[in-house]
Parts: sequence; C-alpha cells; structure tokens
Amino acid sequence: MAAKVSPSSWEDLPPVLLGGVLQCLPSLADRVRVRAVCRPWRAGAQPQRHSLPPPLPWLAFRDGSLVDLQGSPVHCPSILRKDALTEVFGYLAFDNLAFLVDHDGTCSLSNPITGETLPLTKLAPAVRRAIDGSRAYGRAYIQKGYVKAIISSPLDLMPDPLVAVLILEGYSLAISKQHDAVCISMPPELEKATGSAMIDDIAFLHGKLYALTPHEGLYLIELDASRLSELKSSSCFRQCIADDPKQQEIYSTNKHHPGSEYLVMRYLAESNGRLLLIRRWMFIPQNARLGDHDRTFRFEVFVADLATVPGRWTKVDSFGGQALFLGSECSKSVLASQCADGIEEDCIYFMHRVFDNPCREHFGPCADPLADSGVYNMRNGEFKPLVPDAVMAELKRKRQFLTWFFPADE
Repeated sequence: MAAKVSPSSWEDLPPVLLGGVLQCLPSLADRVRVRAVCRPWRAGAQPQRHSLPPPLPWLAFRDGSLVDLQGSPVHCPSILRKDALTEVFGYLAFDNLAFLVDHDGTCSLSNPITGETLPLTKLAPAVRRAIDGSRAYGRAYIQKGYVKAIISSPLDLMPDPLVAVLILEGYSLAISKQHDAVCISMPPELEKATGSAMIDDIAFLHGKLYALTPHEGLYLIELDASRLSELKSSSCFRQCIADDPKQQEIYSTNKHHPGSEYLVMRYLAESNGRLLLIRRWMFIPQNARLGDHDRTFRFEVFVADLATVPGRWTKVDSFGGQALFLGSECSKSVLASQCADGIEEDCIYFMHRVFDNPCREHFGPCADPLADSGVYNMRNGEFKPLVPDAVMAELKRKRQFLTWFFPADE
C-alpha cells in the first residue's frame, strides 16, 4: 500500500511557479504583496527581480502621492518630505526619481521608495545667479522656476551623475554634479540667428546632453564634467541640426475654424539608442480658457540622423517595438513586449500639459488634469483613453496636475 502523501504547503511553491506568477504582475505594488505573503516566497522572489519586466508606471500627483494606472493608491512614502526640520516646496518627477526643492531653494535628488538622496549643493546658487541676470524674473523663482530635470545615468550605476534642469520657462539650463554646477543660456549669436533664446526640451543620449529649440534646432551641450563652473554659454552649444525658421508654435486654422488656432508642442526623448523629436498638434477653440477644451489631434515623430553633417530629422512611423510615455516633466521609452497588461508598441501614452494646470492659489481653479491625455497609435492614427473611464472620473475630482513616475523593482 502506497504511503499517504501529505498535501504541500503554499510556502513550498516551486521557484519556477513563483517566477511565473511574478511575470504576470505588471504592478510593482502587486509584486510587493506577493513577496510579503511569507518568508519562503520573499526568498524565492529575490533572485528573480532582475529578470522581471519593468513594472508599469504610476501617476504622480502634485501633492506627492502616487496611484497606479487603475487609480489605486500606492502605499509607499510620499515623494514630498514633510517633517519637523524641513518641508519640500515642490518637485519634478522623472524616471524613478524626484528632483526636490526646499523652501530655501536647496535642491536634491531622491528615490522615494529606497530613501536614497543625492544633495545638489551648488545648484541653487548657480540658478540664483541666472535669476539675478534676468530682467523678467525675481528671487522668488529660485523655488518655482524649474521646468524639467533629467539625469545622465541611474544613481545605482554612477554615484555622482550629471543632472540637467531647464529653468525659467526654458530660457536657461542648469547643469550640476553633487559639488559643482553651472547655469548657461543660449548665446547671443545663436539667439540672433534663430530668433529665440528658448530651449523647448532636453535629453541625454549615451551620456551626452542635447537641447531642442522651438525651431527644431538640435544642439549638443559640450561639457567638461570636472570643471562645470568654468563653462561659458558661448562655447557650450554645438549645432547638430539646423533651426528651421518655418517651424512655428502657433498656426492659424483655415476658413472652417475662423478665430481658432493650432498649437504645436515639441518634445525630445531618447528611445532605444535614438534621439526622437515628437510634434504634438493641439486644437485650441476660439475664446476658450487654455487647458479646458484644447485637444491633441495628431502626433508626428522624427529621429535625429547625426551621421550626416549637418544632421537632419527623418520622419518615422514606428518606435521599433517600443512604447513612449510622454509628458512635459518626464518622457520615457520602454520595450512594449516586456510590459504586461496591454502596453502596446508604436503607441504614445501622453499626459495633459503642465501649462494648462496652473496652481489654484495663483491662477484660479485648475484645469481638468486628464482633459487632454490619452493613447495615440502611430500605425492607424487612432486615440483611446489613457485610463478606464471609472478611473478617469475619480482622478478628475482631485484636480491636481499629474506626471509619470517609473518605479524600479529594487
């Protein structure tokens, strides 16, 4: 007679099955819950973290709280620190980090999940010098003049990476390491030639910093990382792709839409070792408050061809298996096949733009934070909602600007 076999415990789940479960969970919060079931599951899941697909992004609110793409709150420390010693004035989210600004203008990088922090001790003084030399901005902008922040490499790969920050609505660019910083602007000769002193967007590619102008000129910012504070604007900007004076920000519509306009926003993003220019076409109805009724109706994507001299933008209709999460503060390309839960390749997942969500205390009621957000399919030109209708309705009640946050499975 065969010996009676006692039933296996859930604690004895084979690692291969546990790995299969984790592979099917696109949310980092769900993966954490699985690991918290028992010690054997936690131990079995640990070696498999690096083989798992990247978790889906979260939506970050202006108050520092986070929700997943189903609208569920993420139970982790708030992005914004609030304690007896310091209170952060604001932040910019990018990738899995937050660029934090204290009330005194002190800046730092922080990973809210791990608690890792990198002080940027010289950045605020560099920005203050730029503000002092500006005719349009005062010292108050040391706290609220930041537009976008990016990093040259992850903190776990390089302990003191380059951090680049657009400030003063793109009129200046601050570049910092932990103990050094510089603030530069478009040199006068370039401003005269292009007709603009602004930078629309910035991106790192292979550790090099690039800047995009409103006329779609692409410039390499030539840096000596060991002597940042000695850099001068006139010697930093090297043109890779010439500005096109035909490119505009505002276009008047035809006779079928009298009095209305088209707005074109431009983004610069790295995707699978390529540098992309994304044009976002938006329709702005006549006499409508910005942010309430403007709608995105088309995207155009171009890749930088830097093998020729001068370089040029070449239009593309595919991301080559990638999906792009697009936003004013944070843009990130991911391999769609590595993502679960329906992330589609050749799609742009886009946020409502920052400019349309002014802070309530200064400019009145905020615009709908998800009014002009969605998913654009490059293959057929179709749009669909960014999140389910029920989630959309719930998030609208919060009336806070949203941005992308990409948690790493640490």
